[in-house]
Amino acid sequence: ATHPSKERFTMATTVISQPNNTLYVSNIDWRVKKSLLRRALYSLFSRHGKVLEIIALRRDGLRGQAWIIMDDVQSASSALQQENAFPFFGRDLKVSYAKETSDRIAKRNGTYVPKARRKKAKPPPAAVDASTSETDVGAGSTAAPPMAEAPKKSDKDAPPSHILFATDLPADVNQMMLEMLFRNYKGLKEVRIPRPGLAFVEFDDTPHATLALQALDGFNITNSVQLNLKYAKA
Repeated sequence: ATHPSKERFTMATTVISQPNNTLYVSNIDWRVKKSLLRRALYSLFSRHGKVLEIIALRRDGLRGQAWIIMDDVQSASSALQQENAFPFFGRDLKVSYAKETSDRIAKRNGTYVPKARRKKAKPPPAAVDASTSETDVGAGSTAAPPMAEAPKKSDKDAPPSHILFATDLPADVNQMMLEMLFRNYKGLKEVRIPRPGLAFVEFDDTPHATLALQALDGFNITNSVQLNLKYAKA
């Protein structure tokens, strides 16, 4: 099936066997605010590697869908395997490889062919402009690195404990988004947000909490906001 197109970006929704950098995500609740949706998708998929761009439009025919462009195929494959059917704002995500390579990746690989030179007989698939679309993670931005490469801080005031304290969070960061970040680390028990901007993340023991702190302290929640973690008083 095809969807309405937008000029200069070709991306289809058909599931194919050939892995590539770009993932097609569907069954998204389109009522979720666009800024919150992109931030949540970024939090979910950046756990698997560097996210180059997230495309999510609200126009008719494209609602409830998104395209996630990863830096490499391995990251895209990992995200597909682990996040397909993930409960996301009350719905199970459907994740597949996009039918065609995005223009951004094609230009990087030297395989880009201008749209005018592409076969005219080929029907245009669903389209979004990866080079001009309004995204939070765009061509000129620096996306978050894989979690293992996240910056680490050593000046933690409180002694080690099994509970982490996150401060200065964006107002729209919710419990689900934080759980998506921390669920990759063993021992996660609970995420609590007593008020906007603050959160407590509880693990079953201090070693597990320490591993999560070392990996995620400094993680880019957005292009301009980093996760600020420290030990909480148990």
